[in-house]
Amino acid sequence: MVCKQILIIFVTSFIVFYNHVYSEKEKTIELGNFSEEINIPGMSVSFELKKNLEDYILLHNPLSLVLKNGDILLEGKFTDYKIHSIKNHPLKIIEIKAKIFFIDKSNPEKNWTQDFEIIENVSHDEASFIDNYHIIDQIKKNFVVKLYNRIFNDW
Repeated sequence: MVCKQILIIFVTSFIVFYNHVYSEKEKTIELGNFSEEINIPGMSVSFELKKNLEDYILLHNPLSLVLKNGDILLEGKFTDYKIHSIKNHPLKIIEIKAKIFFIDKSNPEKNWTQDFEIIENVSHDEASFIDNYHIIDQIKKNFVVKLYNRIFNDW
């Protein structure tokens, strides 16, 4: 009889402890407006990178992404791009700059704004980077991984 009471107390304590520790809701993230101040012919940088970020979040943390009313709102704008070509150097440098806004609705002290630079080196022999989808894909991948790590490593 005493063993039965001890078991009931233990199970009840465990359930109460488990509910208290694990009942905290995981934060959700909403991808808001992404715009661009740059004009790259034939492509919308903001649309492409937002879509890739969405896919990456769905792959690595699917429960956190929501369409509306997320605990965290992520927005951004792409501000500049440059192609640097150095004379007598075998590579061109492609640089895209973005400003990202992280808004934590439940904890405004954690809000941040950060400038991101995405830099990719390409061969002078390659045609225009706009025509090379693998270069664009690499730029998008680098940006998405960098941004994802910044967001989810601070949670």
